[in-house]
Amino acid sequence: MFKPADLLKVEELLSRADEVVAMREIAGGETDPLVVGMRHDVDNHLGAVLSMAEWEADHGWRSTYFILHDSPYWDEPSLPYVLDELAGFGHEIGIHVNAIAEALTTGRDPAAILEDALDRLWGWGHTVTGCVAHGDERCYHLKQLRFVNDEMFVECPRPQMGAPDRTIRTPMGNLKLDPKPLSYFGLKYDSNHLPRYTYLSESGDQWHKWDEITGQFPSPFGQLHILMHPCWWTQAFSREEAAA
Repeated sequence: MFKPADLLKVEELLSRADEVVAMREIAGGETDPLVVGMRHDVDNHLGAVLSMAEWEADHGWRSTYFILHDSPYWDEPSLPYVLDELAGFGHEIGIHVNAIAEALTTGRDPAAILEDALDRLWGWGHTVTGCVAHGDERCYHLKQLRFVNDEMFVECPRPQMGAPDRTIRTPMGNLKLDPKPLSYFGLKYDSNHLPRYTYLSESGDQWHKWDEITGQFPSPFGQLHILMHPCWWTQAFSREEAAA
């Protein structure tokens, strides 16, 4: 888990940017190398979502929170209010897509799964235009990556993994992929497929190549995009941790 000192490191990095913006702004044509694209994948619990969102807003930063549609919190009565708070801070609500993995478990059509999830978010008043794939453990078999959840979109092929309409065969069952355009679902972009020069992530509760990547910012060659997971940052916003 990250601590207050880790949050200060992120703050120092972001202070070097002219702006920190949500991914929809990158998708809308923002390409300035001094602008950082910020996203949060909200995986299996909400963690420090609201604390992080308020901290960003206090600094004048905007970001995207991708909400996982088969997470334990998805059916929590408090979720609509949490999302309203996020939007109230000026942040974007996106969908964290896990429909292929869920389809393998439930037998449902991935397109129907995603449509139902988007209908719920739209019904709560959020205009969702962006998505990003969730790296579910069901994407792997014997520690080998077999599919990525964004393969349900025409715009996100993975030729190194096979044909876009191949049949995925797993111990859970088989599923023939049937990619559809993002626009079929009312979506405009997939965050992982937006143009960037470099990408900084703390997946797995640790930063990957922090010194190397932050040392390159700002770069004349393109933008820095950052992925953070609020579930790892609860202690960073703890008053007890800050006072220790």
